[in-house]
Amino acid sequence: MTDRPRGRARQPGPAPTKRPYHGQPKGPRHERPFKQRGERRKPHARTVHELDPRRAAFETLRRMKPGDLLEPAVQATLKYQGHNPEAAHRVLPMLEDAVRFAFLFDHLVAHLSSRPPGELDPDVRAALHLFLAWYLLDDPRAAYAHGNAAVDLLTPDHKGRGFVNALVRRLGEFVRVEQAEPEDYRRLVAAHQPPPLWPDRARLGDGRMLVAERAIFPDPAKELAAHLSIVGSLPRWLVERLIEQHGPEAATQVAISTIERPATWVRPNPLSAGWQELAQWWTARGTSVEAVKTPFDATALALPAKVRNLTEHPGWALGAFYVQDYSAQLVAPALQARPGEMLLDLCSAPGGKAGHLAELTGDRAKILACDVTEPKIELIRQNVARMGYRSIAMVQADAAEVKFPEQFDRVLVDAPCSNSGVLARRVEARHRIDENAVRDLNALQLRILENAAANLKPGGALVYSVCSILLDEGPDVIHRFLRGKVGETRREDLGWEVEYENYQLPVPAWHDGGYVARLRAP
Repeated sequence: MTDRPRGRARQPGPAPTKRPYHGQPKGPRHERPFKQRGERRKPHARTVHELDPRRAAFETLRRMKPGDLLEPAVQATLKYQGHNPEAAHRVLPMLEDAVRFAFLFDHLVAHLSSRPPGELDPDVRAALHLFLAWYLLDDPRAAYAHGNAAVDLLTPDHKGRGFVNALVRRLGEFVRVEQAEPEDYRRLVAAHQPPPLWPDRARLGDGRMLVAERAIFPDPAKELAAHLSIVGSLPRWLVERLIEQHGPEAATQVAISTIERPATWVRPNPLSAGWQELAQWWTARGTSVEAVKTPFDATALALPAKVRNLTEHPGWALGAFYVQDYSAQLVAPALQARPGEMLLDLCSAPGGKAGHLAELTGDRAKILACDVTEPKIELIRQNVARMGYRSIAMVQADAAEVKFPEQFDRVLVDAPCSNSGVLARRVEARHRIDENAVRDLNALQLRILENAAANLKPGGALVYSVCSILLDEGPDVIHRFLRGKVGETRREDLGWEVEYENYQLPVPAWHDGGYVARLRAP
């Protein structure tokens, strides 16, 4: 999916007729120019020019529960305030920063406050987090102005105004920002070297570094999990599990990747255009484009993380490309689909992988895209229409329970997961997942995988993928599936086997992570 359309100012309607000095209004009720007793008139929507993004971000943040999706939360706030929800793009960047670095910001506040951050008034905590987002990630030179703006977010009679005022002044002195050239993470990863860590500084992304006046972070050599939890702004349990499952070097790489914005990846549609002509348009307008070969001999295009002219490309409306991360572009090819086959894509929304299957089969397979809610089906429908695929049909059904009258040659399962491999993009997910949620997801993932197998022809191929890098949601689910029984016999004893498996750890400022495996039925 790409950026939402930009908000547009709503033009004011015609001026209402003046109310007469005396007498009763005449004509039918809908022609009356002023409100009658008991009659309610809908207020006129405000224009985006009246929108105060900082106030909207504060009102959203103070009401958000851990893990709430950012865009719907912002849109709800704007709608409540009488603004066009399409103006969310003016609020989201600062809110994303505050949510992404919440654990880091709490750590900074804890060093200067006598009260633990968790015990602060929600309005006070939201104002402090937004101040740090503005100061550290927007304009460090305007600390005083940002502090005034943070204090003004609270009502005049709020008891926390003095506390916020004192703390933002101290924070502005306690930490500063240094700007350097962005690190070459790809070189470090290729050399199997973890990014360096320090006890007095933390990365803020894109070469920007937070520097404290003294060492305030745990020593990474002695307390790596505690250090990464703060500077990577991740739950402690998640960091400990990453270290246990992938080792300290890989866990450091993953933690840093969650705060560095990855590239914007484009999948060219070979049914519509070649990647060279797509890249040429961006290059001619000063946007850097890097062509990257995938293991399946396809070409993915990497654009800057903050590229804004995606929908302006003439190929957008013609379905010449689809916005999809590099790691996600490795899922559909693993199915090895062929023209003429019947393919099932469970958990399909927003339809990117179903569309990829259509491209790989020359739009000559029979693809059924399935998901559980009508809004998700509508999202698939919109993407299929824009891309121009003709081989994809859609059905609303529960992936864990649906049984189709005919079995399929190949089935793709992109299962619901913790999103632990895509935390750089889905910044709110780090506050949503916990160990209990992962256990619940494991049970759901196994149910969906078992139901996918029930809809597969004998000898067919089944691809299971998640955008998670936890072993619990990847290989462990596959192993539980193979050890599961059909009747009295384990599936692995019946002839089920793993033909292909790939783990992709996220690379900071480059791409997301995920897991994919292909199973062959007996």
